[in-house]
Amino acid sequence: MDHRKENGSFVPSFTDLEGFLTEHDSNVVWLFVATILSCGWIIYLTYYNSRNLGLILTLVLNRLYKNGYIHIGSFSFSVLSGKVMFREIYYINEDLSIRIQDGFLIFRWWKMYNPKQKQHDPRAETRLYMTVNGFEFHVYNRCDLYAHLEEVFGLEPTIIFPKKVGRKIKKHEGKDKSNLESAKTETQDPSSSWRSLIPVIKMDINTGRLAFGNRFLPQTLCINFDDAFLTYTTKPPSSHLDRFMHIVKGKLENVRVMLVPSLKAVVVQNDEPPRLMGEGFVVMQSNDVDIYYYMDTPGMFEPWLTTFPSPSHIWEH
Repeated sequence: MDHRKENGSFVPSFTDLEGFLTEHDSNVVWLFVATILSCGWIIYLTYYNSRNLGLILTLVLNRLYKNGYIHIGSFSFSVLSGKVMFREIYYINEDLSIRIQDGFLIFRWWKMYNPKQKQHDPRAETRLYMTVNGFEFHVYNRCDLYAHLEEVFGLEPTIIFPKKVGRKIKKHEGKDKSNLESAKTETQDPSSSWRSLIPVIKMDINTGRLAFGNRFLPQTLCINFDDAFLTYTTKPPSSHLDRFMHIVKGKLENVRVMLVPSLKAVVVQNDEPPRLMGEGFVVMQSNDVDIYYYMDTPGMFEPWLTTFPSPSHIWEH
């Protein structure tokens, strides 16, 4: 110690540290240090780990995706239970916005996978389940459609992003080609589709809102509901030329359709609604609403493989 003081060094050496721990009962000191580190690690995992993962995912997704802004407040997962939890999910672009307050999804990976099972069986077991709280979906623009109409009719471009239309058209053409290729592969091997792994998806939404409108309209159409219980599955298509049929069945509780005055509206409203209830004019209100939505996914039409019947009548002049 005296030699260390003479050299002007205040950093203890390994020999000095070992002597200090031996003199003051090293087991108690190490127990105290381990307790402090364990408490700090538990506090980090409880309050900060999911937020840091959400921040990292936000930075990575926004670096890869350039056509909008994605925000993830917190993100955590558990491999053993197959549960993924998230909070404050935002997706915003020039046309629409999607906001989710919090929620979780459970992927039941432990269920037996049978590749020979019918992928269009709606009675199959639910492998993916999702619960969402505070869901908001707002459509306030159609930039792609407006820019395409301006290009078709030869009008001067007034959309903020007119250059993206050509790129997106090429992108859609590339997607169409990829869809044709996927249709071929899926037709050849139906068990390779993701629908054979997840034939049924169930989703519960607590407190949701759908909005359509912007500040250039005097009123915004809002659809509010308290609870929604939805089930998504697929069935064989109604036409043999299609690939499959999407089916969404569900039930909504306490549904209210309203016309709400748009915030910061730049247009003057000529006709006032007959009466206002709460936020706006109620167009429709119901305690229970049943939903049944179905849509076919178009397949690949090959005219050279299609034979048409020959005409049975011959006209002579």
